[in-house]
Amino acid sequence: MALGHSDASYDQAIKAVDDGANIFVHTFNAMSGLHHRNPGMVGAAMNSDAISELICDGHHVNPAACEILINKKGYQKIALITDCMMAGGMPDGSYKLGDFPVEVKDGTARLESGNLAGSILKLKEAVKNVVDWDIVDIYEAVQMASLIPAKSVGIDNLCGKIKVGYDADFILLDYDLNLLKTFLNGQEKYSV
Repeated sequence: MALGHSDASYDQAIKAVDDGANIFVHTFNAMSGLHHRNPGMVGAAMNSDAISELICDGHHVNPAACEILINKKGYQKIALITDCMMAGGMPDGSYKLGDFPVEVKDGTARLESGNLAGSILKLKEAVKNVVDWDIVDIYEAVQMASLIPAKSVGIDNLCGKIKVGYDADFILLDYDLNLLKTFLNGQEKYSV
């Protein structure tokens, strides 16, 4: 069970975790924030054992807030995600999110109101961001983008690491975290 996009109180969110919720969806986004008198869902995410999803594009969450959450919980409880919408990988321009018009510009996807409409983030960019922001090292960042998300949904016995018997869907990056190759089912599908 996952918690997210809610104005729930700290106590309500902690009770949900105690009752079995194990993921905070899009931590910080569309949830009651951390306040010194009302710690809200963000406080519950920080103070619980549940895994927190984190969109590290620098737009959804300020890098300092990412660092605070990762430092508080440890990288083992953070799942890097993208929340990427259909315009991911596309040039700046007009797109749709369902029936809603979306404008992609300056690294963001926004509704006409100006609100974020998902992201155009690639997961390898989130990995690079948390390393470049000097929050975690490469090993920790890769774990946050592979094994931890698999654990969060209970499929870490099938994927999330390179191991005999596991799905062989992975990418190969250079030391600067640039994409070199993509493998699906153990077969090379893309190479620079």
